[in-house]
Amino acid sequence: MRNNDDEFGRHAQEALRTLSRLLTPASDDFGFEVGVQAGALELEFAPPQAPITVTLHPAQQQIWLVSGAKTHKLAWDIVENAFVLEATGQTLQELLEAAISEAVGEDVTF
Repeated sequence: MRNNDDEFGRHAQEALRTLSRLLTPASDDFGFEVGVQAGALELEFAPPQAPITVTLHPAQQQIWLVSGAKTHKLAWDIVENAFVLEATGQTLQELLEAAISEAVGEDVTF
């Protein structure tokens, strides 16, 4: 089990680093704040928009994207080389782009 934990940790940390790096220009363009702490990525928007969080859940081997009342639980997909929502095949980046677009009312890609 330890190898799976290590593999999950490597993929998850890299996903958060990549998202953080990609979100910096978008945050400037669309007026939201990005913070990373304690293994979580949090996006803060002007009220009344709720924050969006991306958190690691090593026990479930998942990354959770929480946006408003929606929680998406994504697992590592070796074929896609990304965290993917099994039900739809969407990647973490695609889901995050959709959530940010909904929050800011504009099409956001990064």
